[in-house]
Amino acid sequence: MKPHSMKLHIEAARGKISYIYGREVARMIFDREDEVRVALSGTGRVRQVYLGEVLLFTLRMEDGYLLPTLQGAKLIKHAVVIQDDAVPFVRRGKSVMAKSVIEVSPDALPGLEVAVRSRDGETIAVGRLLLSLDEIRSVKRGVAVKVRDSVEKE
Repeated sequence: MKPHSMKLHIEAARGKISYIYGREVARMIFDREDEVRVALSGTGRVRQVYLGEVLLFTLRMEDGYLLPTLQGAKLIKHAVVIQDDAVPFVRRGKSVMAKSVIEVSPDALPGLEVAVRSRDGETIAVGRLLLSLDEIRSVKRGVAVKVRDSVEKE
């Protein structure tokens, strides 16, 4: 592929990540442009975003959304902090229950991908936020985050 064409794909990935996760996340990744690499699908869409050899984001085929991997989740600001007693379960890939949630980033909305963090700030999982902060506080039941990837996958 021509270098000019690859630059366009990298800029497209930067735009998507900036729009979904914020400019500061895009800046952290793409300001190191000599290390950024994208993998393309057979149709020419950005399928994966790498920083060096580390996979940060991968494409969800249905809608073109770039999902953070566990490594990518360490960079995003959308996060849920959970109680200490839930950490071992979530580390193994279990969903985050509403009663275990301590805090939700103010800009994290249901349907968005969020990092799941322990009280000490360690990113232990990544998944889709299913409930709003108000719902979590009022209901205290059910799944708050459907975990997609975790540090100790079973």
